[in-house]
Amino acid sequence: MEKTNSYTYFSIGGKGEIGPGGLFADKRAIFNPDDITGLLGIKPFSSWNYGDVRKNGSKYLFSNWSAEKSNVGRLDVAAQCMDTIKNLKNKISLLKEIEEQYDVHFVIMIVPSIYGEEQPFINFNEEVIEFCYLTGTTIDVDMYIYSEEIESI
Repeated sequence: MEKTNSYTYFSIGGKGEIGPGGLFADKRAIFNPDDITGLLGIKPFSSWNYGDVRKNGSKYLFSNWSAEKSNVGRLDVAAQCMDTIKNLKNKISLLKEIEEQYDVHFVIMIVPSIYGEEQPFINFNEEVIEFCYLTGTTIDVDMYIYSEEIESI
């Protein structure tokens, strides 16, 4: 299936607690995404600040900064993860400073969209695992699966 694809990206989000209405950021976890951009010298593809208004009119209850999106090798998550961290590997000390200053968490997000039977190959080499270990980065998968019936519509 040519529709099946995946992409990865790196995200910095404020730590918090789940409460009524979603995730509420801890006070130290509220940050200005422009500060992260300035510190890392990497432009995000998506970011918002605590209190910014969403498309649906509600307000974000936490800050977020997402960058280094990769879709190289349509279904090769390992290559995408390597591409995502390539500009971050030399910024580990800065990431640790950001984590300490703002009480944030780091995530490599994997987003596969699967149509029919075709599936991406998901694995991680030592370099990705080492980066995650050194920075405390977690790996999350946000998977979308579409049946063949939906595909034919």
